[in-house]
Amino acid sequence: MDEKDETNEKDETNEKDEKDEDLDYNIVRDISKKILERLGITEKVIGLIYINIHFFLIFLIGFIAAFNNNIYHLCVTLIVISFDALSVVILHGCPLTTLEQKYLKTDAAFERRESFKKCGIVYKCEHEYEKQIEGLVNVWTIIAVKCLCIIFLKMFNLKLHNYNNIYN
Repeated sequence: MDEKDETNEKDETNEKDEKDEDLDYNIVRDISKKILERLGITEKVIGLIYINIHFFLIFLIGFIAAFNNNIYHLCVTLIVISFDALSVVILHGCPLTTLEQKYLKTDAAFERRESFKKCGIVYKCEHEYEKQIEGLVNVWTIIAVKCLCIIFLKMFNLKLHNYNNIYN
């Protein structure tokens, strides 16, 4: 009986190895690797692209939140932030941060934390997940309050003096 059990275990491990090899082979990945090698694009360049995308999205959301008074644009921004928060909850981290970590072995969140430490701002918790959720909730709340203020002003037909054409 022991010999049969050993042969069954060997067969199962061989089948698992074959399945793993099948999963590792991916024609899209092979073509992508060949194209990247041909173009001379390294993992560091890919990581820098992800960091730049991350900063660009943060900049756009901040710019829209600060300078846009169109309620529809602000609602779209809320939806984007909600999707990001959902992905942080599901993946226990921001997808872009995960990709930065994969390609650069560091990420923008770590670099930001280190610069905060130099300024004397220190988090007690070292869980990146909690900090990301806290940041997203704070930004979402600020934009939601801005939307509510705009709705309130329009509801009562209140006008702000617009001497410098700041408001619509």
